[in-house]
Amino acid sequence: MFLQIHFRFDPAGKGAGMKFTFENLGPVKKAELELGDLTILSGLNNTGKTHIVYALYGFLSGFDRQFRGSWGNRFVESHFTKIGAGPVERAVRRLRDDGQVMWDMSEALREEERDRLVVEMAKEYSENGISRTFNASPKYFRGASLRVSYRNESFVDFSSFRAHLDQRGRSIYWDHDGGRVVVSLVDETTAGVGLPSPGDLERVFVRTYLHFLLGGAFTFVQNPYIFSSARHTIPLFISELDYVSSQYVRSMKFKEREPDDAPPFDNEPLQNIGSYPLPVHDNIDSYRRIPQLAEYYRNETSEDNAGPIEEMLRGRFKVVDDSVRLTSSPGEGAGFDIPLHLASSSAWELSSLHFFLKYIYELDDDRLIIIDEPESHLDTTNQIRLARLLAEMVNAGLQILITTHSDYIVKEVNNLIMLSSGFARKEETMERLGYREADVLSPGQVRAYTAGEGTLNPNEVDEFGIQMPIFDQTIDDINRRARELYTRIEREKGDE
Repeated sequence: MFLQIHFRFDPAGKGAGMKFTFENLGPVKKAELELGDLTILSGLNNTGKTHIVYALYGFLSGFDRQFRGSWGNRFVESHFTKIGAGPVERAVRRLRDDGQVMWDMSEALREEERDRLVVEMAKEYSENGISRTFNASPKYFRGASLRVSYRNESFVDFSSFRAHLDQRGRSIYWDHDGGRVVVSLVDETTAGVGLPSPGDLERVFVRTYLHFLLGGAFTFVQNPYIFSSARHTIPLFISELDYVSSQYVRSMKFKEREPDDAPPFDNEPLQNIGSYPLPVHDNIDSYRRIPQLAEYYRNETSEDNAGPIEEMLRGRFKVVDDSVRLTSSPGEGAGFDIPLHLASSSAWELSSLHFFLKYIYELDDDRLIIIDEPESHLDTTNQIRLARLLAEMVNAGLQILITTHSDYIVKEVNNLIMLSSGFARKEETMERLGYREADVLSPGQVRAYTAGEGTLNPNEVDEFGIQMPIFDQTIDDINRRARELYTRIEREKGDE
């Protein structure tokens, strides 16, 4: 069933005051993560950064799956019993018959039930969802948990939303004035179109009511988009994945016609396909959708959003016959037009972000974007350019969470933070250094952490940027060695 939700509220910052606590998650013993407009996780290898962002993605992207299933039905039934609104079935029947249903619920009771909903969602995810996110046996994540805390002021201005039932003009409209919930069935269809079935209406009712209870800042982190560290390999093996899947289906059809004593079909390749963590699986699905998105939004996309990626590559992406190609930009010397899998690793790396900005960003610019190691396969100049692009994305309304080993990205973010301070001849300085207002970040927009020793250690962010000693210590150490070796060589020359 078609379902699209529109919220109306006055946000107090994207995800402001929302904190996630992870325990017993791989290398992570206990770590707290509070999201900013831009959040940066750094640290040594194998300290749990990817575990944290994958687990967070699995939780936030799973809201709709939880709401659609039996878990959501059970919660709403218990909630209706608690607030005295009667069985859900009766409320849905009244909505269908009368076009409207209402019940009393104070703001305080709504906050109480929202708190209970968040606790129960996190508990369910900890017990059953974390292992599914990593596509691993539950024994590997026994005792792992995720908890959520937040400030209630992030939610108080949330008031109403509309959920479309189908593409024919029917929708459910929810409104809460602080004392009463009013649910209306709005039908803008042409005459002769029947009402939705009771079952369909109840499923949408339950699902959207849970969204209504959450509301507020959670709308900024639901439906996150992730770029996993495996994203650059997808253009290489996507054709093989699709081939193996199609061959499996074809072979199973033939198998149905074979005698019972025929040798068993080898399904090991398909088992390997199914072993990817959820973020990688979702990246594969996103890549598969590129040709359809290119066709559907052919005349509605903005080249400006995707332009910075093409500038980094000095090339252009295009979709031809359901495949992605990279072509040379005008004025770049010898021209080329090649399949993406023959292009450089930096082109593979940036292709997914390019198509997100070109086809998906404008459809929903209030979402959390997670990028695992955005600097992967990029030269130092492009790492700096990417830092500026991330700042532009933040200032355009997106919320960004990255893991990184790039000192260049962190140092450029520090430069962008320093631009938020006032100083003499600022406009002239910004123009001379090549910065724009869209690049500027304030210290309050940025959160930074260093992973290590089983936790996340918060880094101070001030008007000079992020204090992240892990990079400075490494750079100081290698410079110290270089100075000593240089000095010894010079002394040896002097003794000759």
